[in-house]
Amino acid sequence: MSSRSGPQSGQTALLFLPGDSLLHRANPLTSLIFMLWMISAAAVLPTIGTTILIVAGVALSFAMGVGPRVTKRLVITMLPLLVALLVVHGFLVSRPDFIPLVGPLTYSPTGLEYAAQVVTRIGAMLTASLIFVTTTHPGDILKSLDQRGVSPGVSYLIASPLLLIEPFSERAKAIRDAQRARGLDLTSTFKARFKALPALLIPLITLALSDLDHRASILNSRAFRAQKHRTVIDAPPDDRFQVWLRRVLIVLAIAQLGIPLLWR
Repeated sequence: MSSRSGPQSGQTALLFLPGDSLLHRANPLTSLIFMLWMISAAAVLPTIGTTILIVAGVALSFAMGVGPRVTKRLVITMLPLLVALLVVHGFLVSRPDFIPLVGPLTYSPTGLEYAAQVVTRIGAMLTASLIFVTTTHPGDILKSLDQRGVSPGVSYLIASPLLLIEPFSERAKAIRDAQRARGLDLTSTFKARFKALPALLIPLITLALSDLDHRASILNSRAFRAQKHRTVIDAPPDDRFQVWLRRVLIVLAIAQLGIPLLWR
């Protein structure tokens, strides 16, 4: 896989970290197919398999130089979900195998097993997604899709949400700071913070809708969809090895999803 320079100046992505690792240098489509393969594996593997997949994914992220960011996002996202699913399925949902724990408190082994299965499956999928977005810039994804002849509308639909995350996040922070400067209480009780949500969400939604209209007008003025295919300047490098690797991963992903059906 040949190396390439980083994303163009002026383009930012919230989770992307520049680097020179194998995944940073890979064609974005290769990274995308690799992520889809991991997700398909997570969809069919048992709990032990998805746990191994998470550990392997985290280890891979450290090898690619994005480990701290991937681990932090993974823990922040999955920890509340883990607690909620364990409580709901292990202690609250009525099951025939409830076992006394302490006093009137009972728990269900099958419920805990089901919660663990769901959590590890989601965790493996999230790990794959985090590895992809931290090592692949959305601008490169857009170019790679255009290079392969994907419709401009489809490629923009895929890549634009990743490009808009950081501006949207920065705008939310600016609105929060502006409202706090006007005396809005965002640090006291939960009730006060809940009441303050409309003051934060309404300006954010209004600006987002206005921005969408502005972007649509700009794209129309540039005849964004006038041609079926766009010419790509400075396209991400690709080679025959990556092309065949993507084909193999696609076949494996489809085969993995079909294995449970064969055993039924």
